[in-house]
Amino acid sequence: MKNTKVVKTPSKDLESKISLLESQLARAVADYANLERRFGQQSSAVIKFAKADLLTKLLDIRDHLAMATVQLKDPSLTMILNSLDKILVEEGVVEAKTDTLFDPTSMECQEMGEGEKDKVIKVIRPGYRLHDRVLRTARVVVGSGVTVGADNHPPETIK
Repeated sequence: MKNTKVVKTPSKDLESKISLLESQLARAVADYANLERRFGQQSSAVIKFAKADLLTKLLDIRDHLAMATVQLKDPSLTMILNSLDKILVEEGVVEAKTDTLFDPTSMECQEMGEGEKDKVIKVIRPGYRLHDRVLRTARVVVGSGVTVGADNHPPETIK
């Protein structure tokens, strides 16, 4: 007697079940890869901004040191201020730009003053950014569009 192998072909029902399981496995692997990527991004963001609270406290000290440097004109204080500024820059802290129109996302309007409408006239306290986020808003005086002594009435027409 000869040995004969009988090859069975999978039924249509079994083939569709295999196909369904393969597609579910592919989706699960893709979901897991996306989860790992998101977790990596969130972890790096947490690490990147974990020091924000400490840096904000250092900015207040920096402000006081800058005021003392101006008042006392002491070269030692200037050297310390420069060292602190260097550390802040190394940590990703940069001063926010205030030479533009008023930006409510990075500035607080302390008061309105005479000058070009919505233009920052004076910086009361500088603002700072940590990487791409606002660390501390700038306090500014914003122009109201009115200048003292100017005649804000439309010119009269000649009759």
